[in-house]
Amino acid sequence: MKTLNNIKILSAIFALGLIFTSCDQDVSVEDIERFNSTNAVIEESSITVNEGDDASFTIVQENLIERKIDAQELYAWVSGQIGIRVVGGTATEGVDYSFNLDPIYPNVSIYLLQDGFYYPYDATQSLNNVVSNILTINNDGVTEGEETIELQFFPVGLAGVIIDDTLTIKIND
Repeated sequence: MKTLNNIKILSAIFALGLIFTSCDQDVSVEDIERFNSTNAVIEESSITVNEGDDASFTIVQENLIERKIDAQELYAWVSGQIGIRVVGGTATEGVDYSFNLDPIYPNVSIYLLQDGFYYPYDATQSLNNVVSNILTINNDGVTEGEETIELQFFPVGLAGVIIDDTLTIKIND
């Protein structure tokens, strides 16, 4: 009896395996058209600042985002939402520089599971948005030569601004 039950269970598992492996599955995901969004890039590929100075750069959008709130957007909507994370460089966070932005997780939203920092701005007014005061470049008084910070920019939230770009910040003593 026990052997018969084992055979039935193995037969059922084998049949399910055949069903799942014989299906013609398309693993590609169709690109969904986004409404009320724009592509953007960082205008500069690198900038140079002195210790104690502000690092500023420009986000350039292809189009303005239309300011709207509809039935599906029943919350305060920020038109430009991008994430910024450090992906390389020789400068040390907390010693050579620090961010003046909120971390993405958990302080902004439990639904934004990326790492990095959250930068909201108004993407409805201008195609060129100058970004400043997001980093404090510390004047540590130590001569150490040029240091760098490599930042990556990516969309977060509703992704009204679609961005996938990097910026290298060079810090002079």
